[in-house]
Amino acid sequence: MRVKTLMTPNPVVIQLPATRDYAMELFRRHKVRSFPVINREGKLVGIVSIKRVLLHPDEDQLAMLVKREVPTVKPNDDLKKAVRKMLEMDYRRVVVVDDEGKVVGILTVGDIVRRYLSKNEKLKNVTIEEFYQKNTGVVWRGTPLKAALKALLLSNSMAIPVIDDEGRLVGMVDETDLLKDSEVVRIMKSTELAASSEEDWILESHPTLLFEKSELHLPKKPVEEIMNTKLIVATPHMSIYEVATKMVEHHIEQLPVIRGDDDLVGIVRDMDIIRVILKN
Repeated sequence: MRVKTLMTPNPVVIQLPATRDYAMELFRRHKVRSFPVINREGKLVGIVSIKRVLLHPDEDQLAMLVKREVPTVKPNDDLKKAVRKMLEMDYRRVVVVDDEGKVVGILTVGDIVRRYLSKNEKLKNVTIEEFYQKNTGVVWRGTPLKAALKALLLSNSMAIPVIDDEGRLVGMVDETDLLKDSEVVRIMKSTELAASSEEDWILESHPTLLFEKSELHLPKKPVEEIMNTKLIVATPHMSIYEVATKMVEHHIEQLPVIRGDDDLVGIVRDMDIIRVILKN
């Protein structure tokens, strides 16, 4: 199967130079997590994500927030090539470019799950057993939002399971849950200045420099107040076809994997199940 069969053609792009506020407006308008970024000639520069923009509130120039190393493919490339690049670079999308390096489409993990895996009934006979992650980070339901965001970033995940005092699965929280209640605030910071000379002296008065800085603030409340408690789960013996269908139906990218009564044993991501394409 060719990339052009599954890609989204003519995606929305951001042309440099551009500002952080302009990117935020596009994220709100189109409700996507990232955009290809191009230069004045229309050639690909990189990708900017909403997470990167939100986590660097003090940077106004979008060029400083662009991730330059992104996987690219051509429209006629085989789907396996695109999947291999996604997995090797741990990237959720490949940008589709023409021979001149201009953006003609974008292929995401979601596109593959929605337009291929959930339509391929042959995958009813392939379980997720060898594809889901047996090791996953978790947060306790009373974890403050700021700590939960840190745990999410350290686990390099889009979502993280929430457990109760007994270790049972009680919810899921993803990056959009955490960031939608955040706000960028301007605060005053101070730093002490010191001056030295050949005699190695320090100013005794310790003069202070005041400067203004933007920071991302999260509400002071526990993760259980924003987590999703209507859980869509998988079991180890569920097929890739079933999991892909659930992801498409409920518009989610990952499912906690359980055994028995809410016994969390792992998590299956859309990034995990696309690996099946390389097996055939």
